[in-house]
Amino acid sequence: MRPSVPKNEEIFDIKRFGRRLMLYSAVIVSICVVCFPMLYIFVSSFKPGSELVQVPPTLFPGEWTLDNYRELFRQQDFMTYFKNSVLLAVIATLLSIILGSVGAYALSRFNFRPIQIFGQLSLLSYMLPEVLIVIPLYVYVANFGLADTLTSLVLANICFTLPLTLWFMKSYFAAIPIALEESAMIDGNTRLQAFRKVTLPLALPGLVSVGIFSFNHTWNEFIFALVFISSDSKSVLPLALVRWMGQDTIHDWGAMIAASVIIIIPTLVFFMIIQKKLISGMASGGVKGG
Repeated sequence: MRPSVPKNEEIFDIKRFGRRLMLYSAVIVSICVVCFPMLYIFVSSFKPGSELVQVPPTLFPGEWTLDNYRELFRQQDFMTYFKNSVLLAVIATLLSIILGSVGAYALSRFNFRPIQIFGQLSLLSYMLPEVLIVIPLYVYVANFGLADTLTSLVLANICFTLPLTLWFMKSYFAAIPIALEESAMIDGNTRLQAFRKVTLPLALPGLVSVGIFSFNHTWNEFIFALVFISSDSKSVLPLALVRWMGQDTIHDWGAMIAASVIIIIPTLVFFMIIQKKLISGMASGGVKGG
């Protein structure tokens, strides 16, 4: 005979199944809400112009075409905008990570009052919205002769992303035992070598996280580009797309949707590349920390 299951275990299994069902349902609904606009934009970029304005709209194109992408690269100086955005995002992200990690290490290891005050003031600048700091930054940029240059955008984006990088990495470095660095210095390494060989590898997940934030912010940033850049050859993708939409001519919605897809792709590719680094860094840190 099959042994009977106690009633309390049956109730427990039902409750656990109900909780899992609610959790998975919430996750599926959230994914659908987030991914549906991206899916719709992607498939719409392959629709012909007449189908884009069709009522009622269709989810998938009745006729798949690449005319929107051909029109985008034929009529617009799109590759120049794309190169400017990639160059800006890569340089600003690297500088934010390098300066932020060194500064955060100093904040976490050296209990020097002026350094702590500087760190608190930098956090205050991050709490201010971009629209409040864009004009003072532009005054400095114009005085130094950097107006209408990609260098001005690099500096402006670093001013906004660096404070968060400092304070996020400060907490990360503070959680790493100082004894590991001291052991490395006893073996003959300098503090800088111990920081590079011991501390930074353990802080890799934090570096990847702030790198994702810095890249996304710089890639999608619009206000600084709108104020600092005036020439078309120095424009970045968000600014160029908005200027294109503001033209008095008839909008080519198919090409604009294709441009939106291309703007989204680098962020997804960047995240997919460093996602493995994030996971492996967390696993490595857990093993070393154990």
